[in-house]
Amino acid sequence: MSTITDPEYIDFPGTPTAVVRREALPVAEMVEFMDSTFRALGAAIGAGLVAPTGPAFSRYDTEFTDTVTIEAGFPVAEPLAGPIEAAEPGGPTVVGSSLPACELATAKHIGPYDGLPEAWAEFAGRIAASGRALGMPVWEAYDTEPTPDTDPATLVTGLAVPVIARAE
Repeated sequence: MSTITDPEYIDFPGTPTAVVRREALPVAEMVEFMDSTFRALGAAIGAGLVAPTGPAFSRYDTEFTDTVTIEAGFPVAEPLAGPIEAAEPGGPTVVGSSLPACELATAKHIGPYDGLPEAWAEFAGRIAASGRALGMPVWEAYDTEPTPDTDPATLVTGLAVPVIARAE
């Protein structure tokens, strides 16, 4: 049974972001990275240094292997003036980045995060069937904020990937 909505194609204008970036993050350390990242971002938001304009996201600049290059954060209205040092000792630094302007394919995955690999594979297949090629980076928007009481079956995760029309 499919857990994703039909892809939609939009002209995405791009947006500045406030993120924590990590090159070659071992995939086994993903949960720890996300926890420390969103603690640092939460502190920056609480201090009035970051004002999100949308849901949290993760941007992947490389394919998943044993490692991945990742940015996790929030879209913001204006680029950050400079890095924001972590409030807790040894915590990550929040930096400015962006999500690129592009033709963008989007879909929603409804269900637990452990279903995301299959959702991405189905999404990519549908995009390819439309005659488009996938670009990079790809990102996920966490439309439902997970809490200890959240039923994983109700989580909504936005999938997004730049697309390129294939030559006929």
